[in-house]
Amino acid sequence: MSGDALVIDGLAKRFGGLSVLESVALTVPRDAIFGVAGPNGAGKTTLLNIISGLLPADDGTITLFGEPCHHLRATALARLGVARTFQNIRLLRGLTVAEQVLAGGYRLRRVGAARGLAATPRARAELRDLRERALEVLDAVGLRDRADRLAETLPYGDQRRLEIARALMSEPRLLLLDEPTAGMNAADWAGIGELVAGLRHTGTAVVVVEHNMRLIQEICDQVAVLASGEVIACDEPARCLRRPEVRKAYFGK
Repeated sequence: MSGDALVIDGLAKRFGGLSVLESVALTVPRDAIFGVAGPNGAGKTTLLNIISGLLPADDGTITLFGEPCHHLRATALARLGVARTFQNIRLLRGLTVAEQVLAGGYRLRRVGAARGLAATPRARAELRDLRERALEVLDAVGLRDRADRLAETLPYGDQRRLEIARALMSEPRLLLLDEPTAGMNAADWAGIGELVAGLRHTGTAVVVVEHNMRLIQEICDQVAVLASGEVIACDEPARCLRRPEVRKAYFGK
């Protein structure tokens, strides 16, 4: 088996005549927390959309745990263990916190829809196990005491935690986080950082797109910096962010 969780080679994406990604190459080791940074418009979210199967690439290959997957759509990739969050919170209105997380357990279900509707003993046992798993995940992110609240009534920072919990419910092999601390104050983003850092060596590889460079330095093993759709640097965060080309991309001359 490959020693890497994710290998991207020669990835390109164009919208009409606009090149958004060009010859992107990245390698994410297993059990790593890998950061993707860059100024606005660098192509970071487009990269996550391609990895997660929401957008097709125009060129290049993606390998997930040694298996080519660039031809697969989002549903197939989800079944293989890819989970993600979004830059803009996407909770299911009208569901409780626990129900939101339970919805993320679709990949773990073994009982078919017909048996589920018939409420067979096997289906009831599976649902009970999934509910217990959902509460364990909520406990891990610090939201178990809010399990019965409507998700949309949570404070902003807790909604971010809930999105991560829903993604973790599927027991992902690769977790993609798109700006998980966007709009947060220092206390809230520090808590998210601790949560993500705790995933190291759990068997889940994490790719996190983030503008918060302090967070990137604190939790990431490596960071790739994108500018104008190309990788201009990839290294340990402290060394990467000292490079002149990176500083120019962020701050200009």
